[in-house]
Amino acid sequence: MNRTTSITLTALLVAAMVAVPIAAASVVSSGAVQDDPEPDEGAESIEPGEQLSAAVGVQNAELEGDVSERAFGVRIANAENNETKAAVVAEQFAESERRLGTLEARLAELNESRTAGELSEGRYRAEVAKTVAEMRTIERQAALAERTAAELPDGALADRRVDRESIRTLRERAGELGGPETAAVARSIAGDDVGRAVGADRPPVGADQTPNGAPDTGSRPDDAGRPDNASSSGPPRNGI
Repeated sequence: MNRTTSITLTALLVAAMVAVPIAAASVVSSGAVQDDPEPDEGAESIEPGEQLSAAVGVQNAELEGDVSERAFGVRIANAENNETKAAVVAEQFAESERRLGTLEARLAELNESRTAGELSEGRYRAEVAKTVAEMRTIERQAALAERTAAELPDGALADRRVDRESIRTLRERAGELGGPETAAVARSIAGDDVGRAVGADRPPVGADQTPNGAPDTGSRPDDAGRPDNASSSGPPRNGI
């Protein structure tokens, strides 16, 4: 990675870290269950400290995902040819697959601990919210890799032992978020947008984007200055 790339990524990381405390406070103060008129007994059982821990954990996951996405975009932009781009895609795919396996195992352990009475309901929900947020970031990263792979020759991908179908399967697997019940638990703690990109003006997964993750410049801003495609929905996800 050259000096310009390092400076760019460092600047992005610093800017995003400034936003974390503010965003976390926003999640707590607004009350994630505010969007749900029906009371959630499980959500009511979580202590203020557990709620704060969940909010900070979710925001950290979103921050790390945002930095990773932007780093991927920079690496693709700096790639000299299709072979180099395919290598970046393959590396991203391998890392995302490894992380997703770890998160799926974590969810299984949380469920076992909850069933055995070793974990309070509040702690369980807080940990699930953080885990689901990390899964959502993997889904977004896989979507970026999938869009990039779609523009690369089959041979370049094959040389790196990766293919579009495997990437799509990974994205869909991450998008399941551990199942509808798990996703509902995360939503009750962190709101409907758990795991979203840090930048509020960034489109959701599946929206028109360039391969490096930047919004499609073909969209026109509305009266509020937001792209008119900002409300477009991504691929169907279970629970959220």
